[in-house]
Amino acid sequence: MNIVEKLRSDTARYWDKPFLKAAMAVSALTALADGEISLSERYRVDAILDAMDRLRVHNPHKAVDIMNDYIEALQTEPERAEEVLRGKISRYAGNYKSARTLLRIAYLVISADNNVTKSERETFDRICVALNVNPEEIWQKLD
Repeated sequence: MNIVEKLRSDTARYWDKPFLKAAMAVSALTALADGEISLSERYRVDAILDAMDRLRVHNPHKAVDIMNDYIEALQTEPERAEEVLRGKISRYAGNYKSARTLLRIAYLVISADNNVTKSERETFDRICVALNVNPEEIWQKLD
């Protein structure tokens, strides 16, 4: 089972509204990590939202609105917005399965264009830290 199929399986289990907000926070942070949102990153986020729609988990339009709000906040007040978004993510630090799903989303977005930049890796690492996960252990598993 590849990472996208695993994500689909995970979404069926525990996507409540706070988790949706954390997932959109991860998506916004990773998509904007290198200063711009590439078309491939946007398509990857759309694929994640499509999986939610097929599972009837959440209205994908609401999810897009949430993510767009987060992106706008990151562009206007980056430090404050990042702090708030990391707070939404860190709620899942004690939940292995939720943290794993959020990290899968983050990885799918940063690897969408097959080129993980230094800033994308740093953002991924900060998400790991917010989830109380050692980033080096995750990178070893991904390599």
